[in-house]
Amino acid sequence: MESIIALEELIKENEEKATLQKRQLADHESGERKLSAMSEASTENSLEIANDLVAKYKSMLDKLLAQDAHELEEKEKLLLITRRKQYFDAQDSRIKLNKEKNNDQKLEVMRIIGELPTDVQFEDEELFEIATKSIELALPDLNELSTKLDTIKQDFQKLLKQSEEKDLQEIGTINFLIPIVILHFHVLLSNIKENIEEVNNEALQEKEEILKKREEKKEKLLNIITEQENRLKAKDNATPEDKSENSLTKNTEDTKEIKIESTEKKSSSEEPEEAHSTEAKDTPEEEVDIPEIRKQIERIDKEPVPEVIELKFSGFPRYQDWWIRELWLSHQAYFALFKWKSIITNLCITTEQKKAWSIIFDRWVFIKKLLNDKGLLAYNYNFSFDSILATYAEVEEELEKKNILSMELIIKEITKKEDFSTTTSFHSTDTPYLKFKKEKLSPKKEG
Repeated sequence: MESIIALEELIKENEEKATLQKRQLADHESGERKLSAMSEASTENSLEIANDLVAKYKSMLDKLLAQDAHELEEKEKLLLITRRKQYFDAQDSRIKLNKEKNNDQKLEVMRIIGELPTDVQFEDEELFEIATKSIELALPDLNELSTKLDTIKQDFQKLLKQSEEKDLQEIGTINFLIPIVILHFHVLLSNIKENIEEVNNEALQEKEEILKKREEKKEKLLNIITEQENRLKAKDNATPEDKSENSLTKNTEDTKEIKIESTEKKSSSEEPEEAHSTEAKDTPEEEVDIPEIRKQIERIDKEPVPEVIELKFSGFPRYQDWWIRELWLSHQAYFALFKWKSIITNLCITTEQKKAWSIIFDRWVFIKKLLNDKGLLAYNYNFSFDSILATYAEVEEELEKKNILSMELIIKEITKKEDFSTTTSFHSTDTPYLKFKKEKLSPKKEG
């Protein structure tokens, strides 16, 4: 700025004046150059004025520089804000185009951005760090399950409004358990469907791979036939001079082979691969049996196409209310529940799924038995439980009388063939818990 330059010049001029006057006073005091009394007084006065002006101009310059620094700082802040705004405005597009990160990480980053408050923004690398840890902890899945559980609770509470408060006093403790059991049923159903889809996809990929290899083999044989036919056609169309030249070339090649063989015998043991390569290169191509190759192609075409039988999930089998009502009273009811459980167990592929289903089944039977024992007072409650279970887990009760009677006859026929006198392979009356309990109580008895 012009003001800054002018002030710097004024400071410089007055500092020079002050320096000159200081030298004159110093010379006067040393006796080198004496001043009159008036000149001495004038010099001292001028020195004081010059010093005051230097201090004044420096103060003015400091204020001006401070003001400029503030403006510069404001400009830098504004520029930084503008750059950050541009950075975050283009963040979505930049993340989507990032080639170093996989799609799962990108989707998780976009989900995190959507959840952030409007006044909170993170750098790209910070977002990917959060997304990576979120994926490791399976937080998106847990969040989805938590949301699903809240939805189930809300729907269940809506249906419970049909029941009177006094009907629920004794069974209200299972209000928290029921939504969890329904959610577990829902997750099990989703896993079974995913497993079936994976098995079907693997079978289809295997079929496609077999067909691909078959086509590649067939194409290779067809190329051999085409090359052989082209060679024969070129040979038939050749002129006598070409044939003579070809014969001469063949003799030359034969001579070359003889020379190569002679060279191989004389060469050292370090060069067998090179000699073999030269021999293979100069050997004329052999004629192929075209009819035999055509037969091979026909055999490939006649090979049966591998059949893929896609698995289909037709839903969980339907249960029947009398199984619950007569539980612990009728061995047929217990056996029917056992068969129902085993059918669903067979739908589970992994050991974890089978263990999970065993726990879900035990809790489901506990809830159904508790509600059944409550009788008429729990009808609405029981209906609410069944309705939500059918909505989220596709578990339904058989309502057709014909099907119920048919299943009853099937169960009776099956139980006739069963030997109820046998026990399981791990049967032992002295169970591990019984041993633990005896050891736990033995000190008390001795005391």
